[in-house]
Amino acid sequence: MHDIIGAIYPIPRYLKDRFFDGKTKVFVKFLARKSTRLAPKDKIIFYVSRGSKKLVGEGVIQKVEFLTPQDVMAKYRQLLFLNEDEFYAYVKRSPMRTESKEMLTLVLKDLREYTAPIQYDRPMTMTGQYLTAAEYNSLISRKVH
Repeated sequence: MHDIIGAIYPIPRYLKDRFFDGKTKVFVKFLARKSTRLAPKDKIIFYVSRGSKKLVGEGVIQKVEFLTPQDVMAKYRQLLFLNEDEFYAYVKRSPMRTESKEMLTLVLKDLREYTAPIQYDRPMTMTGQYLTAAEYNSLISRKVH
């Protein structure tokens, strides 16, 4: 079995610049289950969704929590990568999401945008995918410096 060292998550192109402005950010995602194999010090790589199919940057997980939307806003409002309207639109996008459903909440640090995005030809769903050390090293070796 391969050890997970992180994950790749898609983000809309219009949100990309918010991740790489030098500030700690909080990334949230609803998952099917309240569990994850991610842990502090793992990496998150961001994939720009809707057409470009490129990995645009990464960050390091500082903290992993499962919080309700209300708790996310109370605790991380100023650090959240979404503004309040975007956040609540995301929360209400699916009828399966309720105010009591907890979401994966990742506090990220050391966010850096790649100087040249990395083409990613594998299929990517909105749920993202886990990343092994071998996969990460393979991706980074393709990066143009």
